[in-house]
Formats: sequence, structure tokens, C-alpha cells
Amino acid sequence: MGSNDKELTLRIYVAEHCWACAEAMRLADEVGMRFARINLELINLEAEGSRNVDDVFSVPTYVLDGRTLSLGNPTPDELFSHIELALA
Repeated sequence: MGSNDKELTLRIYVAEHCWACAEAMRLADEVGMRFARINLELINLEAEGSRNVDDVFSVPTYVLDGRTLSLGNPTPDELFSHIELALA
């Protein structure tokens, strides 16, 4: 793979009791449509068998390649900018 073929993993942690997680799921859909090289994982912490890989303590939380990007929902521009920088 060339340097422009970098793939990243974005994990978005949500929960059913979380009022802000509907927006997180909407942002996840946008990320999936905009960025083909992002492995997107939407993790519902209340689902049986879900794994809290990043030791998250609040929802929604955005973790890009193991680094916490945002506690709570970022603006779409902030999120897309972080992803674009990481893919560069």
C-alpha cells in the first residue's frame, strides 16, 4: 500500500440511554459515505457482548486509531477535518 492508501479505524461508542447518540449515529453514516478508507465501528456499550476496546467512560465518544478524538459529538467540520489530517 502506498502512503495515500492509509486506512484508519474510527470507533464511535454509543448507548441506548444516550440522548446525544442519535447525532453520533448520523455522523457515523456521513463518515461512512465520505471516507472509503475509514474502518468504521459503531459500538453500543449496552449491547450484550460489546467490547469497550478503548476504556471509554462516557458516550458518545469518538476514538480514531486508538486516540480519543472527542467526548461528545464534534461538529461535522471538526470530525471530517481530523479524519482528513489523519489520512494525509
